[in-house]
Amino acid sequence: MEEPRNRSTPLIEAAHALIEGVPRLARLMRKDLRMHSSGLFTEPQFRVMAVLYREGAHCLSSLAEYQGVSLPTMSKLVQGLEARELVARRRDPRDRRRVMLELTAAGESAYEALLRRTERHIVDWIRPLSGEQCEEIIRIFDLLVRRFEEVDLESYNAEEQV
Repeated sequence: MEEPRNRSTPLIEAAHALIEGVPRLARLMRKDLRMHSSGLFTEPQFRVMAVLYREGAHCLSSLAEYQGVSLPTMSKLVQGLEARELVARRRDPRDRRRVMLELTAAGESAYEALLRRTERHIVDWIRPLSGEQCEEIIRIFDLLVRRFEEVDLESYNAEEQV
């Protein structure tokens, strides 16, 4: 169903809030990462390390898919992490032909240090908010994450929705 152009609805307002707010937050966090990572990570490397930290070992192709980049691009990104001994390759015990990537102890330590620093900065940024407002942020982000995990872009036909 087509929404009238001049008529604002809660759905349209929510979409605009996300379209405007998420990139601002991402820019702020990227800038903070660049300023405080001491050149250790680029943002894409930090995201790869976050996946490996949260979820454990992954193959190169799944990391490339997660980041939305080509295999050669992901390979180069991972080589930079390997050269600094932050990520290591190992054979998948279930399929010896498959190579898995995982954080080394040094990689975990470096990631955790930057994560803690980032947490402290975000806490400083949101400190003026009340406990109730912080709980609302958590509730809304949990809701958004769950909803967006349900979205299947491959079967979604945006042309029909516009």
